[in-house]
Amino acid sequence: MKKTIVIVCSCDTKYREAAFIRERVEAEGLQALVVDVATGPGPSYGYDIPREEVAEAAGTRWEELEGKTKGEKIAFMRGAVTLLVSRLYREGQLDGILAVGGLQNTEMATEAMRSLPIGVPKVMATTVACGRKKFEDVVGEKDLVVIPSICDFTGLNMVTERIIANACSCCAGMVKAGACALEKGEKPVVAVTLMGITNTGACAAIDYLEEHGVQAIGFHSTGAGGPIMEDLAGAGFIDGILDMSLHEITSGYFGGGFSYGPRSEIRLTQAVRNRVPLVVTPGGLDFVDFALGEFPDRMDERVYMMHNHKMAHIKILPDEARSIAREVKDRLAAVDYPVRLLLPTEGMRGNTGPGEELYQPEVDAALLGELKMLKNPWVQIKEISGNLNTESWGREAAREMLEELKEAKARTEVNR
Repeated sequence: MKKTIVIVCSCDTKYREAAFIRERVEAEGLQALVVDVATGPGPSYGYDIPREEVAEAAGTRWEELEGKTKGEKIAFMRGAVTLLVSRLYREGQLDGILAVGGLQNTEMATEAMRSLPIGVPKVMATTVACGRKKFEDVVGEKDLVVIPSICDFTGLNMVTERIIANACSCCAGMVKAGACALEKGEKPVVAVTLMGITNTGACAAIDYLEEHGVQAIGFHSTGAGGPIMEDLAGAGFIDGILDMSLHEITSGYFGGGFSYGPRSEIRLTQAVRNRVPLVVTPGGLDFVDFALGEFPDRMDERVYMMHNHKMAHIKILPDEARSIAREVKDRLAAVDYPVRLLLPTEGMRGNTGPGEELYQPEVDAALLGELKMLKNPWVQIKEISGNLNTESWGREAAREMLEELKEAKARTEVNR
């Protein structure tokens, strides 16, 4: 049986593009299944699944939408096509998904794509992948391949044909290569959060874990990485978390910065609710990252360093450190199983040693002092000498993680 690529398209205004996509997909030896998500008043052409069936996937007859505004129809179809695509995947009728278009089609298609598991091929060629548009609005926290359209999709021409052909080849290549939903292997899996400023310690931890038979996966704590990790842990893909960078919590406190993400509030919450074996450190809590021209207030009280020509790492202030530490304490207060909190004695990231740009021991003391006041008996607090961003510190943190995994396994076996 041929593998199938689902094509999401507005087949009223983009029927020529849909026909071209079908031709290219079928030329790859794959089956094309065109889903019409048109919301305009005109007729559609060349689809396999009409918009009426898309609407019915959400329990609504298309005729009921006739009196709605364009915006209301688009909002409805976003949810409806997501339900339809999810059903097609469950029924084995979707091996990959592909779409091209402007803002309307991008919003509908990518919401449907984000409903699919990580690993399933997803390709979006879009006019939205340009200018100052937010990348997260397109990909969210899933593995979408996004291709800038270069020009608008107003028919077939030398540019759109090339872009669409490339998008088709991209999706077809992944499908033919056997891409499929993420699967967990036999090895235990530990997630390790990191940033460039905790990279030395985190990578040493990863190496140590892998030397001891653990598959370690790094997650970049810059807005999306931490929440994605917590989602995967909740879905059962991760056996333990070595949280060496909680920087997203600091960004959430400031409500902005390069590492700010709209889901920073789930850090240290979802994994805790799912009782995932957990070793926590305060890595990256002591600074916030902002671009030039977007600095926070009270800059006359702050020290900072340029991370690159556009962005600065700014040390937080003692009162902010205490507030952020209290936020971490509040999240750890919900822990009802054994968890470890490791505290470094000489800094929570690079560039914080004596004489270095972000050396402010009073900030570190305020943050660590507040964390030490945590009164949850399930959380074991332990100091480790040195700076968190060193190989020796990372290896010690990994040893704690291995011990935590061992103890968690023993508890599971006792409770069987």
